[in-house]
Amino acid sequence: MSNIIVKIGLVPRAILLPTFDVLAATVPDVCEDYTPCSCQEYEPYGLIVRCGDPFDHKSSITSLDVHDVFNRTKARHVFWLDLFSLSPGVDSGDVIQLPVDVLSEKSVDRLGISCSTLAGPLVLEIHPDAFRSSAHQMGHFEIAGCDFSRLDFQFLADTTSLISLSLGPGLNFRGFPRLPFLARVTSLRIYNYLDFRYWNQIAGRFPFLESLFLDGTQLGDRLINKLVSSIASSPTGRHSLTQLSLWENRLSRVPEHLSSLKKLSYVNLFGNAIQFLAKGSFAFNSEIKVTFLILTRNALERIEPGAFQGDFSEAIIYLDYNHLTRFDSAVFQKVLEQMQSLSSVAGIYVRNNPFECGDCHLAWLIRDKPHLLKRVFGGRCSNGTQFEDLKPEGYHDCR
Repeated sequence: MSNIIVKIGLVPRAILLPTFDVLAATVPDVCEDYTPCSCQEYEPYGLIVRCGDPFDHKSSITSLDVHDVFNRTKARHVFWLDLFSLSPGVDSGDVIQLPVDVLSEKSVDRLGISCSTLAGPLVLEIHPDAFRSSAHQMGHFEIAGCDFSRLDFQFLADTTSLISLSLGPGLNFRGFPRLPFLARVTSLRIYNYLDFRYWNQIAGRFPFLESLFLDGTQLGDRLINKLVSSIASSPTGRHSLTQLSLWENRLSRVPEHLSSLKKLSYVNLFGNAIQFLAKGSFAFNSEIKVTFLILTRNALERIEPGAFQGDFSEAIIYLDYNHLTRFDSAVFQKVLEQMQSLSSVAGIYVRNNPFECGDCHLAWLIRDKPHLLKRVFGGRCSNGTQFEDLKPEGYHDCR
């Protein structure tokens, strides 16, 4: 399983998601007339079909529209299907109903559903056999903008390949069911769901989770600490979780127990309000190579020596858009020295921090170890001078 940067789907986004192997067809599928949907050929994976418009609720579609499109088109398989702005049928009142075999025996790898309207989320009902033709091929399912009060996930119960699940903003989510397919899920994303209450089910329902993205859920320090603690004491935390994203969660400090997640290599804390990194804040398992540590757009003012521990030889650390005034050797030198491999893309990004360059705290970097500067990106003094333009002789009297 590999990772790609994804910018398509239910909502515009750039996030690491798993890709899935696609069975090669004897004859490559080509786009036909999918009106009122659109079609794109996405090599080497297959067709991407989008029905509805996420930015224009007047372009909504019904389940009958979807069935008619797939009934008259010939491609047996679609790589990615997005059903944007679903609306109720003529006889279904205010409830969106997806009936048996809504795709007319066609299959999909990735499926996204949105039922948001200008009036707010509508109730969604999905028949247990709505996507039966995709039971053995669907790898990713995403849903957002719906009233989940009648959603029981039975329509995913018979899936055998589903490894990625994404839940967006909505109403009346009733928790994750005790269904066997959840044990196969390795990537879980819950985003912008401000009333999400079932964080305590994650460790138990998803025992082999590798990637957890709780983004924009605004849970706060107390609940996030409980979440991380529950995962750290579970098989997920000990054996499988490698990626953890908690951006925009009203965090004022780094979550506790991160160091207990033994496989963790990717941490995203973008857009929180963390001001201080204590020693051991990010103490990664020394046997794991850190890949990303993202602290962009926090309120960082001070970092203690020893805050970053582990193997950062291939890591990218983002400290952009904070309030750092110092770039001390006790904090950064060891990390930068690990990043010196010629083949590494590692580095520390510090754009938009008001570094004070008038004292001696930069002498170690500018005068003594200028070769490390190539791994520091965007360093700029509060007076506008870039780190690369600072003169070693300006630190001649520093000890």
